[in-house]
Amino acid sequence: MNRSIPFFLLALLPGVVWAQADTLSLDKYLNTLRHHHPFFAREALNRVIEREQQRRFEGEEDWVVKASPYYQYSERSQVNPFIPQRQSQLSLNVGAERLFWGNGGRLSVDYDYNYSEQKYGQPIGAFDQYGHVASVSYTLPLMQNRGGVLNRLAFDLQGYSVVLAEVVALERQEGFLEQSGQRYLDWVFVSEQLRIAENRLALAREELERTERKRSSRLVAEVEVLRARDAVIAAQQDVRRIQVQWRALQAELATQSGDAGLYQMRPSFDLYALKPLPAMDQVMAVLQDNSRLIKRIDVQLAQLAQQQEGVENQLQPTLDLIARAGLSSDDERFADAARFNQPQYMLGLNFRYPLGQSSARAQVSQVRMQHKQLRYERRSVLRQLEAELRNVVVQLHELEAVLQLNRERIEVARQKTLEELQRHNRGRSELTFVIQSRDSEQYAQLVYAENAANYQKLWLRYTSLTDRLLADVQ
Repeated sequence: MNRSIPFFLLALLPGVVWAQADTLSLDKYLNTLRHHHPFFAREALNRVIEREQQRRFEGEEDWVVKASPYYQYSERSQVNPFIPQRQSQLSLNVGAERLFWGNGGRLSVDYDYNYSEQKYGQPIGAFDQYGHVASVSYTLPLMQNRGGVLNRLAFDLQGYSVVLAEVVALERQEGFLEQSGQRYLDWVFVSEQLRIAENRLALAREELERTERKRSSRLVAEVEVLRARDAVIAAQQDVRRIQVQWRALQAELATQSGDAGLYQMRPSFDLYALKPLPAMDQVMAVLQDNSRLIKRIDVQLAQLAQQQEGVENQLQPTLDLIARAGLSSDDERFADAARFNQPQYMLGLNFRYPLGQSSARAQVSQVRMQHKQLRYERRSVLRQLEAELRNVVVQLHELEAVLQLNRERIEVARQKTLEELQRHNRGRSELTFVIQSRDSEQYAQLVYAENAANYQKLWLRYTSLTDRLLADVQ
């Protein structure tokens, strides 16, 4: 006779093994991913990159230093005594200018130095000339680019790209958490499968032990012992197969989280817990107000509106007010030429208007069509989100009823197993019916667990669709 471990010890053995391992909740696992997985660090950099791109445009308001040195020399044959035979000229322009986004004006501060040496024939001879000019000029747009609309357009448009990058990054992060949460729930489901299979194995071994005792007392035929052994082997195969899946999922989750300690953990999750669902109208209101997918399109619409404002501004004529004032002086001697005692000023207008404006008008039309297209896309995305959300909510409600039926079926299967066991112990039925009844009970438990896992995955999808998953993971 084969000696086997008593049934009550086998029933307790899985629990003892589980008790030795630390537990890992779904929130803890997702929190570990959010703080340690490189995916989140990579996505967070998208906003930083776009912000640096925006800062690049800020350089347009920086002071720009300029310098233009110039030297020229020329000779002529003796033809006219009033035309220099040799002439050399040295000039230098240095200054700084700056653009102001607040009004689109441009300020320029300049200093010009000029020196010329000319040699004539007799009786004029040769002489030198020195000149200095210090000036300030300011250009202010009065129509096109009034208020600096066009100057800061690229900067303002990039600001929307910064917001878009953040919204898209958050949506991708939540999608990654949802996908990872689904794998965690797979681990929970396989853990429940393993628990059911181990209990089935313990019951099969108990049945084998009881059958072997009956066989030793010649109360049953040898075929009954073989049937019991076959049931044990089948249950062992199930346990081994599920253990492989369990370890594989554990390894996957440990690698994703970067935490080797997860190899010593087991999932801690109530697979059968049901959660209250809000009314559908309330869910739809939250979806329209908080959905990142809708917010992304709203940001794009605002960006296009800003772009359209800039393009329409280009249709206006160019009318600039130009003001300039300065001091100059010149003399044949360098020292006397630097007195800056000759004032000068200028006030004028610069008007320019291309006829037709074909290019600008085509661009305006294009932006308007893109804006219209985005409004249709917003309606389409909102309808698609609503359809998927209603689908998920309906499934959640229906699965609650299915899970109740699963519990009832398990209870019926349990009672049927007890009845078949009593009949077998009284010698009124074969062991085959007991084994079949236990298999049916195990199958009912597995169906219950599978439906519960589907319910939890749907709930995870629901929290992701309503943009709550990322907020819940701190």
